[in-house]
Amino acid sequence: MTTRVIVTGLGVVSPIGNTLEEFWDALLYQESSPQEVPYVRTFDMPHRLAYRLREELPPASTPTESRAVRFAVHAARLALQDAGLLPIQGSGPIGVCLGTATGNHDVFEDERDRGGAVPSDAYPFSVTAPVARQLGLDGPLLTVSTACAAGCYSVSLAAEAILTGHADVMVVGGADCVSRVSQACFNRMSAVDLICRPFDADRKGTIYGEGAAVMILESEEHAERRGHALRYAAIEGCGWSCDGHHPTAPDPAGRQIELALHRALADAGLTLHDIGCIVAHGTGTELNDVAESSGMDQVFGAGLARIPVCAPKSKLGHTAGAAGAFACLIAALIVDRGLVPPTANLTSIDPRCKLRLHTDWPVSTSARHVLVNAYAFGGNNISVIVGAA
Repeated sequence: MTTRVIVTGLGVVSPIGNTLEEFWDALLYQESSPQEVPYVRTFDMPHRLAYRLREELPPASTPTESRAVRFAVHAARLALQDAGLLPIQGSGPIGVCLGTATGNHDVFEDERDRGGAVPSDAYPFSVTAPVARQLGLDGPLLTVSTACAAGCYSVSLAAEAILTGHADVMVVGGADCVSRVSQACFNRMSAVDLICRPFDADRKGTIYGEGAAVMILESEEHAERRGHALRYAAIEGCGWSCDGHHPTAPDPAGRQIELALHRALADAGLTLHDIGCIVAHGTGTELNDVAESSGMDQVFGAGLARIPVCAPKSKLGHTAGAAGAFACLIAALIVDRGLVPPTANLTSIDPRCKLRLHTDWPVSTSARHVLVNAYAFGGNNISVIVGAA
């Protein structure tokens, strides 16, 4: 059994860039705004904006390949290259564990619009298998669909697979695309704003985003055997909980949020004082932001004032099943590069959200342990602690 799971490669497809350096630079220094999505039929919806890719990928390889699959394959290929694992031959079994919320629903909707039958191979959540097939990966294969926390759950499950000896290397993350289903859901819930502004006093809701974030998780022993020196971070601990309070709304008391955090700390063998940064779930919806802030306040108390917090959805939008994966990837870059990205679109912080948020420019940090939060429909809560490698 391995004693440590490390991050040896990163790959992104996002509304702010499709290379790691472009993504990180935009996250730190550039503005981002939602746009109308010409390839999604939203003309009958009051809110039609989304954070979509500004630079399109090559066309799909088959008529039934969804945008989410294209995002996942591309990001996974970039991450494997970054980790020095391409070509695959001789690398041993490599598994795949990806989270998604809407999967291939864009394919279903396209076929419905054309009046045709949905192809038999366009399964709603078969995002993971095409990644393994197109990249030649033959390790454990998992698709996770715990709604908007799926990306974080995929990191936790993949780390467990490595720690228990079921795999030495896992391609892990999340992928989702803007679709009619996603846009319609948030419109029907009246949970959409004109721009994503987590923790702002005047926020009205979230805005959907799309993309994929992929990390290569690897046992430290395997990385040493193949002589790979690049290490971004380590996955130190994970904690799950479920409040079952409501199909979509969080428990306003935040008790299960606290439980997930305490379980992650215990799993990592850390204390509250070890946490040097928080990557917030921060959707921009009133209930979620207040519940998350309240949970952090209950756990950290006065110590919360010392911890810098960033809210990536302010630049990426809510990327659903990929959101937690983006957050974990950003946490790995924070401990690797010593910078905390600013939170965009924040004019006046909601007084109920007692978080140390900064705007305009990144801040330096010496944090060696970053807390990542993800909370989802159905009460799926998870905290992941990403540490310095």
